[in-house]
Amino acid sequence: MRKISFALLFLVLTNCSGIKVLDPKRNIAEKVDTSKLYDQSFLQKINSVQDKHRKGKTDLALKELMSIKEDGLKPTEKASRKNLIGVMNFSKKNYDLASKEFDGALLMAKEDPYLEAQINLNLGSVYFKMGQNEKAHQVLSLVNYKNLQDGEAKKFHQLYALLSQQLGKKEESLSSTIRALDDKKTIREVSSEPRFAHVEELFQKLSNSEKVRLLEEFDQDNNVTIAYLAYKEAETAFRAGDQDKVKDFAEWIEKRYIDNPEVMNLLSGLVARNKNNSIKIDLRYLGIILPLSGEQKGLGERALAGIDIALENLIIDPTKKYRLEIKDSKGNPASGAFAVKDLVEVNNVSAIIGGLNSAEATKEYLEAKKYGVIFISLSKVLLPKEEKNHLLIEIPGSIESQVNHLFSNKMLGRLGSRPAILYPKTEIGESYANEFWRQSKKNNLGVTGLISFDVNQTDYRDPVKNILGIKFDREREEELSIVNDIASLESKRSIKRLQNLQPQIDFDWIFVPALPREVVQILPNFNYFDAFNLNYVGVPSWRSELMMNEGYRYGNVYFMDEFSGNQETSFSQAYYNKFNKQPNVVETIAFDSFKVLFDLIETNSNFESRQDLDVALTKKEILKGENGLWKLQDDIWMKDMSTFKIKREGIEDALL
Repeated sequence: MRKISFALLFLVLTNCSGIKVLDPKRNIAEKVDTSKLYDQSFLQKINSVQDKHRKGKTDLALKELMSIKEDGLKPTEKASRKNLIGVMNFSKKNYDLASKEFDGALLMAKEDPYLEAQINLNLGSVYFKMGQNEKAHQVLSLVNYKNLQDGEAKKFHQLYALLSQQLGKKEESLSSTIRALDDKKTIREVSSEPRFAHVEELFQKLSNSEKVRLLEEFDQDNNVTIAYLAYKEAETAFRAGDQDKVKDFAEWIEKRYIDNPEVMNLLSGLVARNKNNSIKIDLRYLGIILPLSGEQKGLGERALAGIDIALENLIIDPTKKYRLEIKDSKGNPASGAFAVKDLVEVNNVSAIIGGLNSAEATKEYLEAKKYGVIFISLSKVLLPKEEKNHLLIEIPGSIESQVNHLFSNKMLGRLGSRPAILYPKTEIGESYANEFWRQSKKNNLGVTGLISFDVNQTDYRDPVKNILGIKFDREREEELSIVNDIASLESKRSIKRLQNLQPQIDFDWIFVPALPREVVQILPNFNYFDAFNLNYVGVPSWRSELMMNEGYRYGNVYFMDEFSGNQETSFSQAYYNKFNKQPNVVETIAFDSFKVLFDLIETNSNFESRQDLDVALTKKEILKGENGLWKLQDDIWMKDMSTFKIKREGIEDALL
């Protein structure tokens, strides 16, 4: 099967940028028309040389290139010839010869800005390989990177950043590293890039004047990385209570990125928080949004029962009066979002608990985010990580929490570092796949399979064949032919099914974020195609009777969930005493939602504004419920997860 590689491109500069196949009609580099700089006959010879060089016939290519006499050539043609000779010597590690050719080429390349920039990049690369870093930096400082092709410009910025860092030029290094990320067009791509953490670290070490100078340098560029850094700086100002600075950064971002919906969406949340940060609130006045009518009425009432137990058992001090403003979502996401608006604008509650299903949770959170209000979600919010922040706490354990646990050192140490994913074509399945992709890239891991399946189908053989690499017969045609010949010889001896192509198991484990009823139909297909004893990892819903009865039959079957032993808790005792039955998941999640808020509020009941509560939440770092622990990481709350293995006799903690 084809491998999808996320290996980080680091500065392994073993080749020169090289000369491209020249086109006499190209109009590049400051819109200079270079069509008159190269004759067609010369281009044909150069392209022939290039073709041989690409095929690894460097000696033959160099011999052919040297046979092209300089007499009668135009200056740019002479420069191109010398540049290519230098490239070939570079590839043969003849650095001294290469540098001389590049030096000579520079003298004749003035008419073609693109060629001139390319030669300077090549010369800088040679000096770098020769260990002459100061000389390499000096040469590269002459390059106008805008005259380079995108790939060459990226290489230039990477090399210039490294050299600047080694020479102690921190601003130049940071600027070039940011420009090397110019191909990242979304905040998701930027935040997933392993180098961004280094960029952010360097940026924070700059003085205020240096930060301003860096932003001004990118004033005319549409670089998403710089927009994200400016946003982060605005967030820091908000937490420091500097409203004017927040406003300045917001205006700077809006002026330059008004046409970028992702950046503007991120900014709007911060602007709302800054606008509402001084509004006085009653900390103990909370909003609750649940489906109290319609098909999900029963679930809403069960959630209220969990909150009721929290009110009775957590609030021991009678002077601490909590008020609840309860709204009926009617099981409708739009109604839930309107309820959020009402709770903030009319009731001015300090925080909101809601989102009993993912559709409602997503809509309600987006509305709460507009006002900078804390939202405690009773289910997963199906949004990219970049659209979430610390004002959202997902009690059941977010998709980010689960996938973060998947790529933890403990999990990778147990299962291996070659992951694959088989996911449903649903909104939640896509959310899992996107986060899986992001985390694998962030952790510099190669994903060996990223396959989806239709939840409406009943035959899952095709997606399983796909991930096992036995669906693409044409790619293994020769092997298939041999196997079929053997099969024809043995056909009269046996009636046993013969698997034509053996599975290509190039992964250590497969993540399957699907429901139990889908999983028990999918996993048997792996055994059917002779892929036995594989490692499968699932989601919390796998803690079900169906999976307990069937899961152990298919191989090494694991699932993630919050740790919850069978021991009784103070909540379960109180619930049983009042209702004469044990609480289920809905009641427990609802209880924890209130407990998390209660602990935050009672940490310092002198808070008076939304900003006080906002900043307190960022400083909290850890939130603890009856059945879970959340840690603030990259400005979102990650719930601690555990891994369990399904065995014939039950489940066991797989990482102990």
